[in-house]
Amino acid sequence: MSRRVTVNVPDEVAERLEREPNVSQYVTTAIRDRMRHEERLAATRRLLADAGYQLTSEGVDRMRTRLAEHEARRAAGRSRRQAA
Repeated sequence: MSRRVTVNVPDEVAERLEREPNVSQYVTTAIRDRMRHEERLAATRRLLADAGYQLTSEGVDRMRTRLAEHEARRAAGRSRRQAA
């Protein structure tokens, strides 16, 4: 079963959707992917909480910063090796 839904989107999103042969399928796939991501995230949070870890937004932000710094160092190393 399906239902018709009307939404307003920014111009650049509308322009992208205009290139799709089946907008409903495209949007449905994108939303289902997002739903799966949210479900996995919730399961991960439950698993960590059960193991005694308490996630905070500050801790998540710190880890994202550390990961970004790590990725930047890796990318710089790859660039140096490729230049050699």
